[in-house]
Amino acid sequence: MNFSSNRRVWFVLGILVLCLLLQTVAMACPTCQAGLEGAEHENIKRGYFWSILFMMGMPFAIFTGIGGYMYLEVRKARRREEKSDGQSNARS
Repeated sequence: MNFSSNRRVWFVLGILVLCLLLQTVAMACPTCQAGLEGAEHENIKRGYFWSILFMMGMPFAIFTGIGGYMYLEVRKARRREEKSDGQSNARS
């Protein structure tokens, strides 16, 4: 390793250590958190929780549905191909 490469590695490591030492906890939505403090808003908090889970799960559900549909279509096409090959062999 030459001097400039070694220096670059130490610089990146220094920045990484600095970021780790200066980190703080980030609040996702300070307005919502301040407005929903207290026991009287438990249903709204539960609603936010479930809506976030729903939004996070939707891409997986959509891609699974599309992938399952494509898999079934390929299976149908292969069966049709095998059936047509079987019929053409019987005629020959």
